[in-house]
Amino acid sequence: MTNSLQILDEMETSTEPRRCEEHGEYEAELFRVTKKGPWLGGACPKCEEVRKNKEEEDDRRRQIAERERRIAALMNRSGIPKRFEGRTLDNYSVDTGGQKRALSIAKKMADSDPSTGTSLVFCGKPGTGKTHLACGVAHKWMQSGRPALFATVLAAIRHIKSTYSRGSETTEEQAIAVFTDVDLLVLDEIGVQLGTEHEKMLLFEIINERYQEMRPTILISNLTREELTDYLGDRVMDRFRESGAVVAFDWGSYRGAKK
Repeated sequence: MTNSLQILDEMETSTEPRRCEEHGEYEAELFRVTKKGPWLGGACPKCEEVRKNKEEEDDRRRQIAERERRIAALMNRSGIPKRFEGRTLDNYSVDTGGQKRALSIAKKMADSDPSTGTSLVFCGKPGTGKTHLACGVAHKWMQSGRPALFATVLAAIRHIKSTYSRGSETTEEQAIAVFTDVDLLVLDEIGVQLGTEHEKMLLFEIINERYQEMRPTILISNLTREELTDYLGDRVMDRFRESGAVVAFDWGSYRGAKK
């Protein structure tokens, strides 16, 4: 049986004048791949440009919507308190040299390479913006699609101890991993009175594991630098100085100023 299709060695092209109802006269570009095959193509180039631009815009909108969905999902799982959901690095008030330095350090961490394990300690007076800055770093982190988790020390310990109850389907190791494995951990209320040495050891296990694995961490405490050193020990504080900075928030309280 003879194949009646005569495939051309090279695609044959041609042109012919056509008229687009929307854009008027144009020179249509045609092509065919067989000797007696139909001429293909010929669409209005301006219509094609409009179609292509619309497809690109639709694709851009889909990407933005997907990115916003992922960020929203990260925010929902972040544990950031409702009061601090809108606190970002951009709306942090700067009135003093100390605040300017703290903001600069926070921005550097927010933009840092996660693999470097950059970590910070924010310590000092209550109401001075420590949690605002830490949540601002977490927000920037999640805007880049990276998970972050905010927790108080007591909430973290309570979560781990919940595995001790009979019938728990989660092991202590799995509960600790919630805090050690997340990309960025913000741990608030460092220095609160823990009930037992075991509870304190759990806190140190989280901090030490993250240091060993070079995972970024922000510790927040109302203690002074000296009091925090007494609580955590020189070894832990030296590790945070090595991997980032210990920032003392020693200016007046925002909340006090508002009152």
